Amino acid sequence: MILMGLDLSVTAAAACVVPLSWDGDFRRVKTLVVGDSLRRDATDEQRARRCEGIALQLVAFARLHGVTECWLEGYAYSQRSASHTLGEVGGVVRLELVRAGITLHTANMSTARKLLLGKIPRKGAKHAAHAVLHAAGSPAWSLDEADAFVAVNLGLSEHAGAWCFAQSPEAVS
Repeated sequence: MILMGLDLSVTAAAACVVPLSWDGDFRRVKTLVVGDSLRRDATDEQRARRCEGIALQLVAFARLHGVTECWLEGYAYSQRSASHTLGEVGGVVRLELVRAGITLHTANMSTARKLLLGKIPRKGAKHAAHAVLHAAGSPAWSLDEADAFVAVNLGLSEHAGAWCFAQSPEAVS
């Protein structure tokens, strides 16, 4: 079984593919960043085509690697300026993944980061997760790629015997 984590944003998306049998070997993890910036005066059609393009590239990446299950970062509704557009991208991506026969799950990123870090810092949780992964030997990923991994790590924790990063809150000082 192959899992994929997704970190969606308005202009780009990061994907991280991990086989259940990866055993902590980052050489077996594949990532992709796709996206496209538009001018502020872009038409509705251009915006829709951007969503479609992102979704199709993610599905092609998933098919290339035999992905069967996808863990998508839940929406951050506190960021109101982009939440409407992010919902559009997320909806198109979800639909195309379903059409490709990939099982979908929403990853609560607070829960996912707590699994990785043990305790979520008040500020900079995304940066803290990135630093922990880098210290553990991950490639020089962007913050978005690291977040896609954090999402898929939550998915790995749902499969008995799969290797995932997990810290108990007591283990963190």
